[in-house]
Amino acid sequence: MIGAARRPGEEVGVLEDVVVRLRRLIAEAEYQATERLGDERRLAERLGVTRSALRGALGVLEQEGRIRRTIGRGGGVFVSDGKIERQVDTAESVPDILRRQGLTCRTTVLAAHLAVASPREARALRLPTTAGHPDGPGRAHVVRVVRAREADDVPWSLETSVVPAHLAPGLLQHDLSTSLYRVLSEVYGLRPHLAEETIDVVGADAVEAAHMGIAEGAPVFRVVRVARDADGTPIELATDLFRADRTRIHTHKLGYVAPGRTAGR
Repeated sequence: MIGAARRPGEEVGVLEDVVVRLRRLIAEAEYQATERLGDERRLAERLGVTRSALRGALGVLEQEGRIRRTIGRGGGVFVSDGKIERQVDTAESVPDILRRQGLTCRTTVLAAHLAVASPREARALRLPTTAGHPDGPGRAHVVRVVRAREADDVPWSLETSVVPAHLAPGLLQHDLSTSLYRVLSEVYGLRPHLAEETIDVVGADAVEAAHMGIAEGAPVFRVVRVARDADGTPIELATDLFRADRTRIHTHKLGYVAPGRTAGR
């Protein structure tokens, strides 16, 4: 009878059928991680099933880590392998990265204090170390913040950010468990207009491994970044560690750099 309620056994059977069909669709079309399957409406039409049946099946695949769902502009259903995509061509905070990919973010501030800039920090942030600096004679001061992040309650990153203290007075009084860039922008007018990053793979030491939920020596992506304001002033020196088993590095490149005329001579 049209419109008759399904019995529990029938509902389970429909759910299992849609799950199988979605798995087959992903496999036969050779969808790769991060590729978009479509939105719920179009997927339901493509499979000839109701939206409710599709949502139930997507929930199963999401629990298995096969897909992820995001909302908002550019949202939809995406193939997943459980890794988090970290863009290298945009200056984006970790909470925003995770939110964009439909993941929750939990932050633990491990340390936040005022400190004398190390020689490396002073060079990277172009801080004077002589009399006449706003911080007084001697080395300049910085605010050093160390935070651990979890994505969907699983450890993902460990970040150390160093900000010139004279550019952000009172920074320690703000909530640093949110986006540091948002605080710098909204409170101090400091926006990361340009960021230079160096990325390599290193083994986590004992302390890093403990915070990231991995074994000592396990590979992590290390991202060292200097972020600059629109006028070229360095506003942050950061060292970010991301679990290699949960991270995919993505970049979008434009143009082609032709070799010089003397290349190969």
